[in-house]
Amino acid sequence: MTENNSKAVRDLIPEILKLSGKECIISKLSDSSFLPELENKLEEELKEYLDSKELEELADLLEIIYRIAELRGSSKAELEAMRERKKQEKGGFEENFLLLNPLEEGFHPGLRPANSVESRRVVFKPEDATLIDKHGVKMRIYTTKTESGNAAMLYQETQKGHTEEFLREKSNFFYYILEGRGVWTVEDREFEARAGDVVVVPAGKKFWFRGNFKQVCVTAPSWEEQYGHHIRDLKL
Repeated sequence: MTENNSKAVRDLIPEILKLSGKECIISKLSDSSFLPELENKLEEELKEYLDSKELEELADLLEIIYRIAELRGSSKAELEAMRERKKQEKGGFEENFLLLNPLEEGFHPGLRPANSVESRRVVFKPEDATLIDKHGVKMRIYTTKTESGNAAMLYQETQKGHTEEFLREKSNFFYYILEGRGVWTVEDREFEARAGDVVVVPAGKKFWFRGNFKQVCVTAPSWEEQYGHHIRDLKL
C-alpha cells in the first residue's frame, strides 16, 4: 500500500464518511497506481470471508475482481467468457472431488508435462487473444508466456498515441511499425519512425509514443505488471 494506514475503498465511502461527521484524507490514483492497492484489498477481503464465511464478503470479492479485470484491460463479460471456457475444458466444482494422491512435481491437472513436445502451442489465433483498449491504444495480446517466457507479443493500433509515460524494469520493448508513422519519446528525447522501421526501448527507460499507426510489439522477457512503473498521464 502507498501508506501504512491507507487502503482502497469503494467510490462512495469518502462521501459517506463526511456525511457521518468523520474526517478523511483521500488520494485519487491513476489506474496503474491503483491496481496494486486493489490487489492488496483483494487479499484483505479474502481473509475477511475466510474468517466470517458471510455471503456479503463474497460480494465484495466479486466487485474487486471485476475492477481488477477492468484495470488489466478485460471486461466482466470477457472474464465470464474465460470462466465458462475453463469450465468447458476442465469442469467446474459441482462434483465435490478431492484429489487425495500427491501430484508429481511439475504436474498440473489437465496439462501434459512441460517438456512434452505436444504440450507446446505453435499457432495462436486472434480470437484467442486478449483484447485491451487502454491509454488510447487498442491491443491484441497473445498469451504466449506459458510456451515462451523469454518473450511476449502483441498487436497495437492507435490514432493519437499512448497517453501514459511508463517504464518496465525487466522487459525490453521492440516495435515493428506496419502502417503509418509516429514519434517515440524515450528518456525525454524524440525519435521519429514510420512503416517498416523498428523501435527499440531498453528495459528501465521511461517512454511513450504519439501518432497514427499500426504496429507489432515484442517484449523480452515477457512483461509482468509488477515490474511496470507509471510516470505520468498525458493528453494528446
